[in-house]
Amino acid sequence: MKLFLAILFFTVTSAWVVRAEIPAGWSTNYDATMSASESSHQPVLVYFTASWCEPCRLMSRITLTDPDVKQAISDIERVAVDIDEHPDIASNYNITAVPTFVMLSTAQNEAGRITSDQTTDDLLQWLTNSISGAKADAIQRALSKENLGDVDQLLASKKTNSIHEAAVKLFDLCDERDAAVVQAAADRLKTIANRDPSALLVGLDDPRLATRIQVANVLHYKFGDLFDVDPWSDTVTREKKILAWSEQLAKMPGYKASN
Repeated sequence: MKLFLAILFFTVTSAWVVRAEIPAGWSTNYDATMSASESSHQPVLVYFTASWCEPCRLMSRITLTDPDVKQAISDIERVAVDIDEHPDIASNYNITAVPTFVMLSTAQNEAGRITSDQTTDDLLQWLTNSISGAKADAIQRALSKENLGDVDQLLASKKTNSIHEAAVKLFDLCDERDAAVVQAAADRLKTIANRDPSALLVGLDDPRLATRIQVANVLHYKFGDLFDVDPWSDTVTREKKILAWSEQLAKMPGYKASN
């Protein structure tokens, strides 16, 4: 009898579970949508919603069913995430209010975010801008991969100055917004540091702080606490330190610049 009552209670309470309203044609499977984006090479629109959110219901019923909006998102992947059912996903994106829309590139970099209920015109404008941003990010990622390939060829080359050419390309990649690209660049900087650390010294005077930090980190990895160039310091101070290190490297026993 107790088992019967427990099953009955579960059945009745389950019937009262209220889920967020999802527009037709939208996925609710986040992982599957991310995988689909990798295959289709299309951006992903993530719609964070909740069952108790009245503006969300209006967005789902009216704005997101508007023919122009449906046309604007027809070629991209889209997934609706109920923040009560998937608080982990909401937390990963720092969602603090619904409705929130997040546009992701194929590399899952955020290309746009908008919160609160939107008019059709406002949402269309945001979609246009964020989809363009996501596609631009994908193009940049492809170029970055191509540049990494060029770096690998230069590192394998025996031609004069190839390591210095590779370093210059890596300095550009250190300033990318894609964390995976930056990490790949840092790994290759370590290779250069082991072969010819002098090739990296010019990177300490790069106008981009992100590049200077990456180069300084790699040289600190190579030389430990002996390395004392602060990437945050002023230009004059850095230039003095760079010159001192250039002279110090030239005097190191067994050291010889590779090219």
